[in-house]
Amino acid sequence: MSNDASRSPGNPVFPLADAIAGDRLIIASFHAGKEMNRRLADLGLPIGAQIEVVNRQRGGRMVIARNLSRVALGAGMTDKIMVTRTNGPSE
Repeated sequence: MSNDASRSPGNPVFPLADAIAGDRLIIASFHAGKEMNRRLADLGLPIGAQIEVVNRQRGGRMVIARNLSRVALGAGMTDKIMVTRTNGPSE
C-alpha cells in the first residue's frame, strides 16, 4: 500500500535508505501496510514531515531527527519510507 504525496519534477523521490548523514528530507510516501503507516505517524513521522539524517549505521539502520526528537529506524523501515530532498532547515 502506498500513500503518495504530490511530487515535483525537480525533486526525485527515493528510499530513505539511500540518504546519507546530514541530508535534509521531506517524507513523500510510505510503501508499507496500514500498521507501519500508523506506527510511523505515532513516532511523529507523517507524510510531509521534514527530517534530517543524523547517523547512518551499518546494516542500513538510521537515526533521524524531527524537531527536537530523534528516532532510530531499522533497515526494513528505511527501505519503505520514500523521501525527497529539501534545502530548508529541518522542522
